[in-house]
Amino acid sequence: MYGKEIEQLLRDLAWIDDVTYYHCLKVTYLMSCFADTPSGKLLIKQAWVTRNEWVASGLLHDIGKIRWPREILFATEQLKDMENEKLLEFWRCEIEHPLASEKVILDFYHQTGNRFWERIAKGVAAHHENYLGGGYPYKLSGTDIPLLARGIRIFDRYTTLTEVKRYRMQAKDQESALKEIRGLLGYEFDPYWGERILDFLPQVELISDLDAWLTEEIRKF
Repeated sequence: MYGKEIEQLLRDLAWIDDVTYYHCLKVTYLMSCFADTPSGKLLIKQAWVTRNEWVASGLLHDIGKIRWPREILFATEQLKDMENEKLLEFWRCEIEHPLASEKVILDFYHQTGNRFWERIAKGVAAHHENYLGGGYPYKLSGTDIPLLARGIRIFDRYTTLTEVKRYRMQAKDQESALKEIRGLLGYEFDPYWGERILDFLPQVELISDLDAWLTEEIRKF
């Protein structure tokens, strides 16, 4: 029912920025594997979303980056080496991208009135909120942050830490990434679900053909 729209959004993202496209696929592959575990099924149930909504939120959590200025999206300098003006613009885009992603998704809600889009938009909009507060864009904290967003946040950070970025060429190994996230449970990340997701992550490995996986996953929508 929603697969064609999601597939088109992802094609647009891949055309503009394949790095962000594959980041979204990596995040969502891990989320989809977690969804099939007892803990994942419970999280999805308590978040009041369906498995498809859980997966779609992962696929579209960074879709707003299609609207970033090209000089920011494709910046290759280390953050510490950026000129002040460019660094400020980078962080403006970074802080606003959950809202940009939310807007892209809500456009479909306004067109169709289907609450599928509304539910995933709420999770996507809050996926950079900190459990203790001080995140962005709404400065939510604790259980005021949608559980969907608290889940995305952990998978997103883990994937970001373990992949190469244009502005950060060195990735962390799995053990270091898990240790870093574990040290921030209760501060940036939901402590209860964080423990369960961190226990799960060492059990799964990314597959090489994420595009083929996406094709099969979209068929479930």
